[in-house]
Parts: sequence; C-alpha cells; structure tokens
Amino acid sequence: MTVKTTAKEVYKRKLLMRIVTIIIAFLLLFLSLLYCILYIVNTKGNFTISLDPNLKANKNIVMSATSDFAEKKLLLETSALEYMDNISESWLPIDIDNYEGEHNGNNYLAYTFFVKNEGKEKTNYVVSIDIISVIKNVDEAIRVAVYIDGKKEVYAKKNNSTKEPEPNTIEFNNDSQVMIKNIQNFKPGDINKYTIVVWLEGNDPNCIDSILGGEMKMNMSLGEDKA
Repeated sequence: MTVKTTAKEVYKRKLLMRIVTIIIAFLLLFLSLLYCILYIVNTKGNFTISLDPNLKANKNIVMSATSDFAEKKLLLETSALEYMDNISESWLPIDIDNYEGEHNGNNYLAYTFFVKNEGKEKTNYVVSIDIISVIKNVDEAIRVAVYIDGKKEVYAKKNNSTKEPEPNTIEFNNDSQVMIKNIQNFKPGDINKYTIVVWLEGNDPNCIDSILGGEMKMNMSLGEDKA
C-alpha cells in the first residue's frame, strides 16, 4: 500500500508546526514575565512607599527616610516581618512617631519618612494607601495608623456584623484602598512628616484562628493632584 503526500499537505503540516511553535514560545514568554512580576511583588516588603516621578520632575517634590534629606528616593520599603502576632494598640510605644526610617518592633511594622517641596511654588498632591494583595482575609483585623505631621488617624475595615467602623477607627476607603487624602497648599520649603504603623489588632472580632498564616501587602503612593 502506497501513501502519497502532496506538496500542499506538507506545506499545511509545516505551517501548523510553525504556528504551534510560535504559540508555545508566546506561552513560555508570558509565564516567564508572570513569574518575574510575582517574584518582584512577593520579595518586596509588606509595605512600600512610592513617589510619582512626575511629581518630582514637575513640582520638585522630594522624599527621604531622614529629615536631612541626605538621600532622596522615589521608592522606600520596609523589611518584611516573618511573623506578626496580634497585639493591642495600647501596646505600641507612645513615641512611635519620633523616629526616622524603619523602626519595626515586636509584632508591628513602623516606618517614618519625609516629603519636601524644593520647588518655587506651592502645590497640592495626593497621598493614598492601596492594598496590593491579601491572603486568608488578614485585612479583616489589620490596623493602619497614619501620622501626618503628628496628627494620627487609624484605619480599619468596618465590622462585619454591625457594618459600622471599628471603635476609634476610620473605615477603609474600599476593599482595595485603605485611604486617600489631598494635601493642599504645600509651600516651597515645607516638609510633611509621615509615620505609618501596621499591626494585627487582637481586640478585633475578626482576629481569629482562620487568619493565621495570612499576609497583606500595601503600597503608599504620593502623586500629582490632577483635579
């Protein structure tokens, strides 16, 4: 028995193999890029702070982990805590906003940084804290304290049962954002001091065994006010 293969069939076979090879190559490239993105996200600290390059370029707003602005950066990040047990807000140091840079403690994350207007005119900017990822619903019991020039505000997700804010807290802006605030009339030479503190609140009714092993990553960004 003789099987004849025409030139047209050979061409179709080669074309199909070429298409399959290209698809496989694209899939491998996509998976490689996805791996790189996930690696970068998961190897950064639990909390990062980023300054919009346009805010620096257009308004000459700068950011530093120290009040002398010896080293100006577009990105600051904390060291990831290997383990965070639940604590109460009253356990935090009274002078927690009197430090510079990273000053994590037992079962809490703390970072202080500074923003300065080195431009020649006053400006406005927007500061927000966005939730990058959450594992095992740990955000249900997380507290985020934001000190701006010594004024403290504590943010938390609202109570699941009462649908009201937790005591002495401001409700998260939404499920993917802790807070957003417009800083106005930031004059030349002005400096804003920020301290961010994150802990797992033991008095929260959602601080239960099911969130053990959970994780939450956030980014605080300072950007242009486009309003």
